[in-house]
Amino acid sequence: MEFLVPSILRNIVVRLCVYLGKLIFMYKDIQNFMQSRSVAIVGVSRNTDLFSYKLFEAFIRKGFRVYPVNPNCNELHGQKVYPSVTALPSDVDAIYIIKRKDLAIDIAREAAVRGITKIWIHVKCSASDTAELTQKYGVTIIAGECFFMWAEPVRGVHKFHRYIRKLFDKTFPR
Repeated sequence: MEFLVPSILRNIVVRLCVYLGKLIFMYKDIQNFMQSRSVAIVGVSRNTDLFSYKLFEAFIRKGFRVYPVNPNCNELHGQKVYPSVTALPSDVDAIYIIKRKDLAIDIAREAAVRGITKIWIHVKCSASDTAELTQKYGVTIIAGECFFMWAEPVRGVHKFHRYIRKLFDKTFPR
């Protein structure tokens, strides 16, 4: 029992350090993403009531040049809509993916092959899901974070969510 307690404590400390390191890198990655000039949004809906459309509008309000991607429509909010990642113009700096995890990884791979190095996947993906992309293509992937929690000024329910996260997650950036 004497040897078990130090071993357990050591494992907890190691895991905590790894988690803190990942959070610090994620925060820097998010700041880097927010400095992009142009962003493709894959999965944006024509339905103005859905989250993906609200996200599309928010990116425009925040001053990003936005390239919507949806194979089922040609125009959205007066902008040309692209049918796929491969159809995007070459000046896209970053991509935000709002699709199921199984589709999101393949879309992220398409973006990486095209040379888009800043990839934000709205759904949570494990490091093993994205490891090949980060290693093979040198891309930065943010996964499982909501844009509205990071896009200043944070408002509404996202402000409350951010407050709660700061309250209980001591590693959350202040």
